[in-house]
Amino acid sequence: MHQDDVSLAVRNDHYILQLAQSLFNKHGHDPSKHEYIRQKIRELGRLIVTLHNTTNIHNLEEAIQPRNFITLTNAVKDVAGFDGENNSYKSPSLALKIGHSLRKVSDLIQCRALMTDDQEGIRSVEMFQKLYEAKWSEFVSHSALSNLSEAKYNKASSLPLTRDIQKLHQFLDQEAESALKVLKGTSCATNYAKLSRLTLCQVILFNRRRAGEVSKMTVKNYQDRKTSKLSDVNFGLSEMEKKLSEHFARVELRGKRDRKVAVLLTPKMTTALSLLVSKRQECGVEDSNTYLFGIPRCQSHYRGQDCLRSYADLCGAENPAYLRSTNLRKHVATISQVMNLKDNELDQLADFLGHDIRVHREFYRLPESTIQVAKISKLLLAMEKGSLSNIQGKSLDQIDDEVDMSNASKEGVEADIFTTWQTEGEGGNIGAGSSVASSGNTAQRGRKTAYVKQPWSSLETKAVMKHFGQHIKKGKLATLTECEACKEAENPILEKRTLQNIRDFVRNRGISHKRLLLSVDR
Repeated sequence: MHQDDVSLAVRNDHYILQLAQSLFNKHGHDPSKHEYIRQKIRELGRLIVTLHNTTNIHNLEEAIQPRNFITLTNAVKDVAGFDGENNSYKSPSLALKIGHSLRKVSDLIQCRALMTDDQEGIRSVEMFQKLYEAKWSEFVSHSALSNLSEAKYNKASSLPLTRDIQKLHQFLDQEAESALKVLKGTSCATNYAKLSRLTLCQVILFNRRRAGEVSKMTVKNYQDRKTSKLSDVNFGLSEMEKKLSEHFARVELRGKRDRKVAVLLTPKMTTALSLLVSKRQECGVEDSNTYLFGIPRCQSHYRGQDCLRSYADLCGAENPAYLRSTNLRKHVATISQVMNLKDNELDQLADFLGHDIRVHREFYRLPESTIQVAKISKLLLAMEKGSLSNIQGKSLDQIDDEVDMSNASKEGVEADIFTTWQTEGEGGNIGAGSSVASSGNTAQRGRKTAYVKQPWSSLETKAVMKHFGQHIKKGKLATLTECEACKEAENPILEKRTLQNIRDFVRNRGISHKRLLLSVDR
């Protein structure tokens, strides 16, 4: 720890040291958790310094007395920067963290009292814990949680732009190829560090893996990697899937909450990592450093988040701050919803990302604003029209036909939906597009009989484009009223086409036009 008033207070407090010992017993075997332990201990050290400066309380055992409960809560508020006038904290999470640590310290005091049969101490700590359960939320944590919740209101989406991700991919590929050649020619710590950091970023970006999980990959993890072999399972795969399974190597790591998570490695990544392993000794990486991305002459590893941040700034991205592992994970999970994956496919994706399906749906879902604009608004418009009987038993995707935008608000609503799709979709956040993409499956879900798709003739296509060319360019959907007018005007060319056929044609052409614009933009 830094040698200051906080570290001095920690050294002189018996129960802060006891908490440090308890944390070290749990996490001390993992060097990456040492910083976490220091952080927890310094938080309590700052509390003790505040108590020294404002009260006559000199240690935690004294602070955790029922008679000092109000004084203790006031000290926690001071440390977290509480503003009584605005009922807000400068650092609300700090108040919550200190509260959790104090509860653990009270448990340590209780254990000691039980082991020494100190009845007075047992009674005192039990009273403190009762006060904590009854009043801590009222005095401290409720305001802190409210502040954290309010900070999320109207928060701008931080999902990365698709073209920014591509720029980062291309930048890392070019730099890694160059660094590989340089390290082959000259073995030194500088060249080793560059290739190690680049490869670390490539693995994180390609797998959308948590940066910390990849950073802590060990040499043994890599050496135990698995490649696909011929088995009974392979016969159930398509030819493309068989080739892909042979193309990638798979490494299993310990993920969050000790879950087993997988990392896929391309042949280029495998080549780079194998070179790094072979050059470890020449480049100064000690044998005792078990990390695959170990730092020369050190026992720790390169931090993936730091590497990702630095290369994001260098790759020429428009919004480099959005190119972080958490945002990248949300990006792929959000796109998976637009793809309308089956339940078992969603389970596989969530398992690969290292979380269960409930977390996937709750925290990696489409942005709420997009869903409300593109989907819920359809329900509200149908209710405004008074067509509740017509939408009974239908899903949100199936009530398009009941939304008549022939009123004055039609142009505004359609523009809002398309604008949301356009602006957020280009940011990798393709939420509004989901209503458009998924509505294409609506007819198939509703039908019970087989349907043979009839190709559009050139005359039919020309007839519809004459009426809806601007709709397609602007991404607007055709109403049934407009489709009916088109069919009547182009009779008998469109005689065999239903109104829904014409409507689907306009929608699908609009989607194709949008994709074309995006591909050119990339």
